[in-house]
Amino acid sequence: MFWNIKKYALVFLLWLAFAAGCFVAPFMVPVLPLVRRRRYSFFALCAADRLMAALLGFSGRVTLSAELSHSDRYPWLRDSLNRIQPNHCEESAYSEGAYCRISDHTLGDK
Repeated sequence: MFWNIKKYALVFLLWLAFAAGCFVAPFMVPVLPLVRRRRYSFFALCAADRLMAALLGFSGRVTLSAELSHSDRYPWLRDSLNRIQPNHCEESAYSEGAYCRISDHTLGDK
């Protein structure tokens, strides 16, 4: 019985930390480009991009643009990204090395 209480308390504390991070994150994103540690801001933005890919139902192993280059889901999003920058999705998949993983089906739909 005592172990279950400790386990639930630990899960609650982890959830509380996650919820606090989710609350603070939208306020941090506009500030990140101003931070002197540009590498940290780059990794934070990539993590947010991968989280968005996971929330949309992709694997989340690469950014949303790379996931969209291999999938038939959300064609309107892929077209809008490619309209902003020509071949954006394909170039991001190539730069992240996502093309080498097409054969083992780690990208695209779950």
